[in-house]
Amino acid sequence: MVLKPKQSYLKLGSLIGLLALPVLSTPVFAEEFLCDATQASTNELPVLDKACPIGKGLWGKTKPRGSESTFWIQCGVFGQPLSVAKAKKLYQHISTDVWAKAEGKANRCLIGPYTDFAQAKQDLANVKTEPGYKEAFIREVVKGAVSPAPVKPVAKKVSRTSTQATTVIPAPVKSQPTPVVTATESKKAQPQQEITIRLSTSVSGVEYNVPYLMFSDDQFYMEHSLPWNRMSYEAAYKTCYRLGMKLATTEQWQALLASGEMEKSQWPMHLPYWGAEKVGMFTSGKTNQLKGSSLLNIMCVK
Repeated sequence: MVLKPKQSYLKLGSLIGLLALPVLSTPVFAEEFLCDATQASTNELPVLDKACPIGKGLWGKTKPRGSESTFWIQCGVFGQPLSVAKAKKLYQHISTDVWAKAEGKANRCLIGPYTDFAQAKQDLANVKTEPGYKEAFIREVVKGAVSPAPVKPVAKKVSRTSTQATTVIPAPVKSQPTPVVTATESKKAQPQQEITIRLSTSVSGVEYNVPYLMFSDDQFYMEHSLPWNRMSYEAAYKTCYRLGMKLATTEQWQALLASGEMEKSQWPMHLPYWGAEKVGMFTSGKTNQLKGSSLLNIMCVK
């Protein structure tokens, strides 16, 4: 499948060493990719790139067409994008996010994406109880069809002054920041450099931590109703170094996956993680040598 958006983020599938590059000058082939999205302000929904595949409507079908499909709920088509105020009413009924997608003079309202058809059906039933959304329906992106199946959309900042990079409904609850561990850094640290440990576990004597940089200019994405940093290899390496830790080896990554802790404790899993020596570590178990400019999840070990 040829992918030609101006900015794209690849994930899983047949990755060919290109991930989250700022500009793609030539077509990139991959089985799956992350839809690009932008958000002008927190008062507006994030807008999916025109290249983001949303598939075809199922319209009452009880079973999906494909065995590994991805799904969206189309909540409507409007002359203007759905307002954040109206989107808030939908969030009480759904387990994922609301997005806008401009197509000509129309603007689709989309909820998703889903990899679980049963979950999509349940959310659709809930959405239909909200006045004005009785005509909502499920769209299916069939893997292997003309359009590749998307995974979680990632919204990028449109300027350094933007306060959020993706939808924040409901607003995430931030944990209290902890000081940077090194004495030298703690003296110099500014509020935007403070780090908090979001998740932590120990497997076979190795401690795994997922840090989050508070008040930083780093890009982030939403998962489990929380923002998570997306960093280049250099930024991830430096963050772990400041914590007195390192990026995980492939063996340490495999041990963490085998433990089942990531699923159990709802670790961010829509993006791969940086590993030592610029290795991208995927939740499918695959690893790939990547370019340092890729923007991935961060995890530190010691």
